[in-house]
Amino acid sequence: MTTPERDERFERLFEDSDDPIFVVDPLEDQILDANRAACAMLGYTHAELLATPVSWIHPAELPELSAFVARVVREREGQTIRLTCRTKSGVFLPTETALLARDNGGRLYIFWFVIDRSEHRQAPVDGA
Repeated sequence: MTTPERDERFERLFEDSDDPIFVVDPLEDQILDANRAACAMLGYTHAELLATPVSWIHPAELPELSAFVARVVREREGQTIRLTCRTKSGVFLPTETALLARDNGGRLYIFWFVIDRSEHRQAPVDGA
């Protein structure tokens, strides 16, 4: 398979995924790219999301997120954490987030895969 065919295949997989995927520059607190599912989950247009810092989306857990990202960057292995994501409207969604750090052309990227867990919340147990 030629490189353009491969690039096109990966672009389709990225865009057509039902799960939100972000490409992030952790050193600049910047979202470099996001697929349609990521925009829909957070309620942003693509352009708005690219102008929104990662820290704005995860303000409730910045110390935990910073430590987690540092570990992913250091170990270069995929790891998972539960976080909340703030939507454009200000609603916080519980998520499970997997991060994978990779270097490309001397630049560090983090691939940020998100599963919205808000629909999986359990009803409170009586008497609790």
